[in-house]
Amino acid sequence: MHIFLSYASQDRAKVEPVHLALTAQGRHEVFFDRASLPAGEAYDARIREAIAHADLFVFFVSPDAVDAGSYTLSALAKAAQKWPHPRRRVLPVVVKETPFDALPAYLKAVTLLTPSGNLTADVVDAVARIAAGRQRVLRKRAAFGAAGSVALLVLAAVAWQ
Repeated sequence: MHIFLSYASQDRAKVEPVHLALTAQGRHEVFFDRASLPAGEAYDARIREAIAHADLFVFFVSPDAVDAGSYTLSALAKAAQKWPHPRRRVLPVVVKETPFDALPAYLKAVTLLTPSGNLTADVVDAVARIAAGRQRVLRKRAAFGAAGSVALLVLAAVAWQ
């Protein structure tokens, strides 16, 4: 799964272990600005491209992240353009207590993950649940598609006779 991590630079120390843990699993391609933006590359273009290819957008909530004019809000706007509803696509994670009223409406549309223990472990678990749910949906679609194909073949065979 392609995962985009969006956070305020002031929260980097809290987010970096999450990046390392998700990457270490070997199942995800994780966009983390420190590791994913080579020097001299077009910053905005690379971020737009990463969000366009993302399957999941993790937004680390803090007062700095939702501050007017922050780049995190610009990235969130790009995610909102891609996915009109954030359900199963955007995972807001509270890293610093932030007034609910300060959150963009788009984030208020889904439940915020407020880690009760270790931030990294809780985020990795939440991502695993989301990935498992997506796999179930994909398997159901594949099974439905296969069943539909078989039904069409049977109908064609009956019509042919």
